[in-house]
Amino acid sequence: MLTPEEQEHFDVFGFLCLRQAFASDEMKEIIRAADEVWTEDREGKSDDGRHQSLAPFAERSPRLLDLAEDDRIYGVVSDLIGPDFLWSGSEGNKEGITGTGEHNWHADRPGVEETEYRRLKVMIYLEETTKEQGALRVIPGSHRPPFHQWLWPLQAHHNKDGTIGNSFGVKGEDIPACVLEIVPGDVVFFHHSLFHAAFGKFPRRRYIAFKFVTRPDSDAKLRSMQRYAPSAFDVDPVLRERPRLRQIVEDLPALGEKARGLAV
Repeated sequence: MLTPEEQEHFDVFGFLCLRQAFASDEMKEIIRAADEVWTEDREGKSDDGRHQSLAPFAERSPRLLDLAEDDRIYGVVSDLIGPDFLWSGSEGNKEGITGTGEHNWHADRPGVEETEYRRLKVMIYLEETTKEQGALRVIPGSHRPPFHQWLWPLQAHHNKDGTIGNSFGVKGEDIPACVLEIVPGDVVFFHHSLFHAAFGKFPRRRYIAFKFVTRPDSDAKLRSMQRYAPSAFDVDPVLRERPRLRQIVEDLPALGEKARGLAV
């Protein structure tokens, strides 16, 4: 699926953006399916503009689950983290009208020990994002030590009241970074230990995310999976109904049992 150059880009920088992986007519279907899930979660009530964050998400829609089997996602994940990978969940987020859409700098899986575990997040945005309005910002190479440790002050400020990503003497939006301006159809893949953020008022930003991990080959990695993605071990039956997804979920219940034993 990927060229050697694209794989090298991900390995070195920790992210990859595939432009227009999905055509506009496909995106209309995807957006419609996502809206149906959010509407069902509201029990059919009209959208009042409030924030909605759902996980699991794709499991609630056959059309969205199709994406996880599609080579433009499944095949790329296999190229980036190897063919022996596992399902780690999905989510769908719709920002509310009272929110800013801002997220301070952070890594989803912070810590030197976490950088050694190859885990991947796949983002599909349903609206255009720009530098001024909610575009994903990433710090290339921040998924690797020692750069990862040097950026720890950014993690320390994440989600603290009264901070707008203030670190290293500048505001969060002024931290040197790569800004991934997106139009629907683009797909972003990034290492879960990569530092990323979003700034600028964008009250109706919507996206779908898939998460995948390499099979844990140590107790430390299994404990980490239990810490960050325990729900992945409780496999939704719809995932087993699809042959391609079955092979990346069938071992999860047994791994979950082992992980819970390690936690005791």
